[in-house]
Amino acid sequence: MAASIAHEIRNPLTSLKGFTELLKLNADDESRMYLSVIDSELQRMEQILSELLVLSKPTTMKVELLELDHIVKQVIEFMLPDALMKNIMIQYISPSNQIYIGGNENRLKQVLMNLIKNAMESMNNGGTITVEMATNDCAIVELMIKDEGVGMDSTTLQNLFQPFYTTKSTGTGLGLAFVKKVIEEHDGVIGVNSELQKGTCFHLQFPIYTFNQLDTLEVSSKDSAYLVT
Repeated sequence: MAASIAHEIRNPLTSLKGFTELLKLNADDESRMYLSVIDSELQRMEQILSELLVLSKPTTMKVELLELDHIVKQVIEFMLPDALMKNIMIQYISPSNQIYIGGNENRLKQVLMNLIKNAMESMNNGGTITVEMATNDCAIVELMIKDEGVGMDSTTLQNLFQPFYTTKSTGTGLGLAFVKKVIEEHDGVIGVNSELQKGTCFHLQFPIYTFNQLDTLEVSSKDSAYLVT
């Protein structure tokens, strides 16, 4: 039912986005400002619908060989300008070697953006978000995202990944449920520890792909110039 409703909403949403773009062509500066707000909210609605669709039914996922360090750097690079405007620094501790996992690049990026966005929203007075990647002897890579925010109580921690559970006045409660499902689709696990007024740390673990698995997946890794503060 949720999937059917989401599809029914998406059809008029597509029309609204198209007509919004047409209105921008002949709009004055003030009208363009209002239309940009409308366009931003339509994009937010589309993201919520996408998360709802992922949660509501099994989905097919194109699996590629991904260099995790490259994906993390791209996401941080994208999130950094917004973080700096809020007096938040993003510190990345990267591994010394290349680490490959099997998965879907777009979904993993959405997961990381959701987690970093949540971290930023918990830090009203600025601070540092630390993203760290490490490996162990069990062919597992762990990605940690730690903030210096307000933290969570035990009740919130118990319900954190439940669909539609949220502590935000404007939240949908779908973000972390979506995160958990995507990580499980990648044969990974997610954990969290938090303490009120001392921050929160999410732990993501994924199996590392070895070289004898490379032939089964399409390599998806690109070099890019990158600077992180």
